[in-house]
This record gives sequence, C-alpha cells and structure tokens, in this order.
Amino acid sequence: MAEETLWEDESAPVFFLSYAHKKNQVAAPRDTNQKVFQLFVDLSDHVVELLGLGPGRTAGFMDRMLDGGQVWTDDLAFAAGHCQVFIPLISTHYLNSDWCAREWDAFTRRPILTRPGAEPSAGETPVIPVNWSLVERRRLPAAVSRRQMFTPTRLPPEIAPQYHEEGIYGLLSLGDTGKAAYDAVVWRLAQRIARAYQTHWVQAQVPADVRQLRTTFEEGGHDVV
Repeated sequence: MAEETLWEDESAPVFFLSYAHKKNQVAAPRDTNQKVFQLFVDLSDHVVELLGLGPGRTAGFMDRMLDGGQVWTDDLAFAAGHCQVFIPLISTHYLNSDWCAREWDAFTRRPILTRPGAEPSAGETPVIPVNWSLVERRRLPAAVSRRQMFTPTRLPPEIAPQYHEEGIYGLLSLGDTGKAAYDAVVWRLAQRIARAYQTHWVQAQVPADVRQLRTTFEEGGHDVV
C-alpha cells in the first residue's frame, strides 16, 4: 500500500461521538445533554494524553447545536467524513433516531483498512458501540448487533457488570455511587479509541448530499458518493 493513501487531515477529530439529542421537556431552560458532554470532555482529555496530540489537533467531535439532529452543518459533515473512530452511544432514543442512523451511515460507508504493521484484535473495528442506556440485545438492528459492543476489561470484577446493567448514563446518574465505575470505564474506552486509531485507517469521504444517507441502521450496497 502506498504511503500517500494513508494521508490524514490533521484538522480532523480522532473520534466522533454520535448520540441522540434530547430536547428540553421542562419549562426552565437547561442542557438536557450535559451527561453526554461530560463523557465527551473526559474522553477527549484521555485521548489527548494517550495519543500525545499536539496543539491544534482535535481529539473528538460532538454536535452541540441546540437543534442538533436537524441540520447537516459543514462542521458535522467534515467530522463524520474525516474522523478515524466512531463512537455511537446506544440507547432506545438512538435506535429510533433517523439522524443517528445518518451519522452511522456516513461513517460505516467509508473504506476501512488496517494500518501497515498493525495487528488489531479479532472483531475490533473503528466503530465502537457503547452502552449508554440499557437496550435489550434482541431490539438491536442487525447492523448494530454485528458490531462488537464495547466491554471494559482488566478491571475489578464488579465494574463491568455495573456498566452493562446501568450504561454510562446510569453510572453518571448514580452520582458518587457510580463515579469509580464511570471513571474506570471511560479510561478503558479511551484506550480502546486510541488502539483503534493506531491499528486502523478510515478513508476520508464526505457525503455530497445528506439525502443520500440512510435513515435506518443498515450497511452495504451503497452507491459511490
């Protein structure tokens, strides 16, 4: 493989955090996605540390627009078409979101190659679904269930079951009770992101038209964009 085919835009984020935007349902204004933002900040800090990213290099991207899930902005299109790792936060809201399906499609249609000399573990890809809030496995679309759900390893035996039973949203909602588990799981997730970045390369491909993106969770059989 020619070295130039692995060219990567240094202005691109390492990971794309894909999540279902929730609108404020109460009278008082508040950020209903603040737990997602906390995860994003913590992951970004860890990824910068693990990969030694220099000044000006962005660790991650998340869409924080108030009307997120309605406007395919230039920033979102660039991030979805250039990031190297895709992190979908799996929840019932996520699986019911046409917009999240579009983000999934924008990334998974991009060609993925193994970096020269890298030896990724079996089943590991740059798509890392994360248990945000509990969803029964039988309810997962086939394109999602085929992916290896993130599972933290090398932790005290009680932590992984907490993550699987509560999801990251639940760990954050438990406050001090869930903090140790949350911190450990997010650190392992950051390590998984760093490993995916170091072992895989995803070719840049920005959709020319959002209407070309699928609104259901499927893979394969795309037209060239």
